[in-house]
Amino acid sequence: MYVAHERRAYILRLLEQRGTLRSSELAQELGVTDETIRTDMVAMERQGLLRRTHGGATYIPPTGGDEDGARLDCQLADLVARHFFMGQGRLAVYLDAAAFALALFTRHPQLDCRVYTANPAVLHALSPARFTQEVFLVGSRLDRASGYLEGDADAGMAALKPDLALLCPPSVPAPQRAAYRHALPARWAAAASRHATRKTLVVGPAAIFAQIPAANSPATLHNHTFITEENLPPDYQSIPRHTVPYIDPADITQGDRFDY
Repeated sequence: MYVAHERRAYILRLLEQRGTLRSSELAQELGVTDETIRTDMVAMERQGLLRRTHGGATYIPPTGGDEDGARLDCQLADLVARHFFMGQGRLAVYLDAAAFALALFTRHPQLDCRVYTANPAVLHALSPARFTQEVFLVGSRLDRASGYLEGDADAGMAALKPDLALLCPPSVPAPQRAAYRHALPARWAAAASRHATRKTLVVGPAAIFAQIPAANSPATLHNHTFITEENLPPDYQSIPRHTVPYIDPADITQGDRFDY
């Protein structure tokens, strides 16, 4: 039997990773009918989990409601809050991804920290009045190609000495490595890794298998903790990690009945 809530949780995870989905392609991927996927998307739109478009759906960020518990980004945020923030007092945190910043502090508005970033999109994401965390930009001139601020990353991180580096690279091509689409965010990530007391990579499964040129990869990342799904390839199994359950589409599509 097709369990609707599991199928919809998987759809939501794909949206978080890809940004947009086409219903026909998703139906083929999951082995169900287009009508089933459209029914799923209608129900998910009513819950505020996605926005339907012609032929598919687009991602929308978390709202802080109970339905956020099924989202991969919010589950990863819960792991980060539990393992890195609880009982720590005020932390200085370097954070490089706006989407994860939004998920983390929407899900856990009480977290007491100062957020440092070279990515102005993080400042924009956390600018609404409901966020109480202090946000500081590091760097100077905006590099329009990458969207990050230029600056002496190593000197900046050495001066800040962040308690925690929360890095969300779009690709993790090998254990202890991360890759970015531009050299500048990679440079900031490497500097934060060198000078932070604790550091972690917060990634969905898409980042494990994404291919990004190694030229934009920072130096080897030692002593990082992975926050991710549990379906890591064998080479990654020895890395310190905290994981959320993996939803396998092969497990979702077994049976001969529909559960709308």
